[in-house]
Amino acid sequence: MDVFISKVTSRGQVTIPQELREEEGITSDDYVAIRRVGNYIVLGKAELRLDEITGAFEKEAKTKGISKNDLLEELENVRKSKK
Repeated sequence: MDVFISKVTSRGQVTIPQELREEEGITSDDYVAIRRVGNYIVLGKAELRLDEITGAFEKEAKTKGISKNDLLEELENVRKSKK
C-alpha cells in the first residue's frame, strides 16, 4: 500500500494527491466522506444516493406523522417569515 503525505493548512484543508484523485475519480465538484476507523481517518469519494436519502427522510416523516402537505405548508411559512 502506498503512503502519501499531505500537509494540513491553517484552515484544516488537506490536498488529496493527484494520483489518488485520478484513481478514485474524484473531481473538483465531488464530495468526500470522512470517517474515523480506530486511530485512523479514512477518506473516500462520497456518492450521494438520493434514493436512500429520500427513503430515510420519508421513513422519519412517517414515524413522526408528518405529511408532504405539512412540509410544504411549513416551507411556505418559513419563506414568508424571511421576507
